[in-house]
This record gives sequence, C-alpha cells and structure tokens, in this order.
Amino acid sequence: MRFKPRIILGVSGESDTSLSWRSITRSAASWLVLLLGWIWFLTYQYCRAAYSRDPTSYFSDEAHGYERRYSLRREHEAYDLIRAANSTSAPPVPTQAEPLMCIGIATVARTPTQQYVRGTIGSVLHSLTKEERQSIYLMPFIAHTTPTIHPIYREPWLAAISNRVLEYDVSDSDRTMLQHLEEGHHFRNKSMYDYGYLLEKCYETDAAWIAMLEDDVLARDGWYTEATDALLELRRKESDGGWLYLRMFYTEGLLGWNSEEWVRYLGWSFASFLVLIAILYAARSKITRLQRPLSNPAVLYIWYAALPAFIVLYFMAGRVSMQPLPPGVQKMDQFGCCSQGFIFSRAIVPRLIQRTRKAMDQDYYVDMLLERWADAENLKRFVVVPSLLQHVGAKSSKGRGYDESAGTTWNFGFERLSP
Repeated sequence: MRFKPRIILGVSGESDTSLSWRSITRSAASWLVLLLGWIWFLTYQYCRAAYSRDPTSYFSDEAHGYERRYSLRREHEAYDLIRAANSTSAPPVPTQAEPLMCIGIATVARTPTQQYVRGTIGSVLHSLTKEERQSIYLMPFIAHTTPTIHPIYREPWLAAISNRVLEYDVSDSDRTMLQHLEEGHHFRNKSMYDYGYLLEKCYETDAAWIAMLEDDVLARDGWYTEATDALLELRRKESDGGWLYLRMFYTEGLLGWNSEEWVRYLGWSFASFLVLIAILYAARSKITRLQRPLSNPAVLYIWYAALPAFIVLYFMAGRVSMQPLPPGVQKMDQFGCCSQGFIFSRAIVPRLIQRTRKAMDQDYYVDMLLERWADAENLKRFVVVPSLLQHVGAKSSKGRGYDESAGTTWNFGFERLSP
C-alpha cells in the first residue's frame, strides 16, 4: 500500500499545531520576514548601481570607477588654452609685486605622447579672472641639467604664460652631482633636491602661499577660489607654525574601513543591536496592535538575522559612500596620499627646504618626508574636499617600476564633479 502525502490546507477543526500554507500566510511575523528580506535585496541592488565608483566598496567596479568624465573636459579646456597661447605672441602676464601665491611645477621629459604638463599648466590657468592671474606667480621648472631634453622647452606657449621658466642655476659641484643622479637614474634622490630648489625659488618671490604641483595633474574649475578661501579659513583658525600643508589631492582608496579603527566599528554595531532591541520591546509594550507581528520569534529574527544582514550590507557599501568627507577644509592627519599637490604657508617653507636637503641621501619620497616630519612634531595636515586636482599620469616620473601604481593613484569623486 503506497502512502500519499497530504497537503494540509487548514481545514476547520484541524489542530493548531498543523503547519499549513494558510497559517504561514496569516502569520504577521512571516510577512515581516519576507518584507525585510525584500527590502534587503532591493537595497543590495541599489548599492550595486550606486557605489561602483567607490574604491572602498564591495561593489566597486574598476572599469566604471576609472572612467574619465570630468577630467576629460578639463583636459580639453586646458589644451585649448595652450593652443591659443602657442599661436599668439602675447606679452608676459603681469604679476603684482608681492604675489599671493607662487605655483611651482617641476617637470621632466617622459615619452613624446605622455607630456602631461601641458594639461597641468593649462588647467591651472583656465578660467582665472584677470585679478586672480595677476596674484599668481607661475614658475614651471624644467628639471634637467640639459633643459632642451624636455619637449616643451622650446614651445612658445611656455614662456608666454609663465612668469618664469626655471632652470638650474647652481654651482658646478651641484651640477655635477645632479648629472650623476640623472645618469644613475636616482630619481627619488634627485626629486628631493628639485623639490627644495623649487621651493627656494618660489620663496624668493615673497608670495604668501607656495603651491607645489606635480606635472601630471589636472585642476578643477574654480580651484583657485576654493584654495584661497580654504587658506584664509586656516589662517583664522590655526597658527602658521601649527600646520604643515593644505593638501590639494587625495585618493579615497586609503579612506576605507581601516583595521586601526575596528574597535569603533564594533562599538557602532553593538550599539545598533541595543538601540534596536530597546525600540522593538518598547513598541510592543506600548502599542497593542504591534504585539502580534512583533512576537518573540519575530524579534529574535530581526535581532539575529535581519540586523546583522543590514550591518554587513552597510560595510559592503563602502566607507566613502556611507561616511563621506564633508565639503570644505577637513583635517587629514592620516591616510593622505600622495604628493600631487600641496600648498604651504610661507612661514613653514624655510624649515621644509632644510629638510629636503638633509633627506637627499635617504631613499624615500617627498610625501613620506612630510608625513614623518608632521608626525614627529605634531603638525596638523588639512585637505580640501572635493579634491582640487586629479592625477592623470599613467607613467610615473619616479622611475622604473612605479607605472602600475601611478595609474591607480586616482580621485574617484573628481570624475563626478559637474561641469
């Protein structure tokens, strides 16, 4: 005799303990489980679409995140300015006796198709008002002992839009040393010398602020107004000797859920559990209508399954998306990278020049020098949000072996800026 399974449909008179489809669909707790599961699924799909440009997110998509949008527009505008300057014989731009800012840009020859410096200088000058341009002393630095090596050296636009095209004017012993560094491909040591040399020449202009830019960045529209407003805010709030720099570029990849802060993350999660359970039991005790859907099994489901699932999804979404840096001047004493652009107060520059000279024999970079100094003397560091610059160099000027990291040094938020 074969046994035929029977589906119980909750016919009248059945035992209350019978598990039936009708009893499941009538359970308010079951509908709550389905509702929360559906909300979680929809939220997951939203995160996949919304946070693909967040490098700290589980949903990060490199093909989308590294897609150039706003930077392409700025590059086109920059090159339009360079072409216009190249085709006209305009007189040098006048600068006030004591410029507000000296902008130093050290540049080295790369390949003929990878001379990013044209875009850098063009984007820095694009859309400046006449008064803004006159307050700037622009000083590109051809960082070769034989400057004609650089493709832009003889291009007419360079002298036309610069206040001074800097070359080495050094002692014979320094020139010999620099030639030795060039021939031996000791790029890091030489870049330290170049940084100090350019700082010194900018300092001689009597500018109140000195901006140091790498030659493979693009500035966003309105960068100068944003920078000067930020500097005035720092001058009001901070003493000149208490902070080291205003960062013009940062990469969000270092701003994720850092392991150094795991205790804080655990505390937030535990607090969420306590707050939610308090709300649920308070609601159930005070609102009679909620007693049935918020039964003990339903509360346990929310506490042990639903809430952990949503907390996990929160962390998957990425810190940059969930806890973005507010716009304006923000403190950034940690996780700042790299040396694409800094602005220094005139008061700090002599000490910085001395440190670059002492660090020439040490095999590390300018940003490492700055961070170690700041940590040792408890100097504050600040950044402008959103980033004033985008790094577009796919070929590093630091020498062999650094092109891969150069291509991923990127500010993802920059590409979301509106024209």
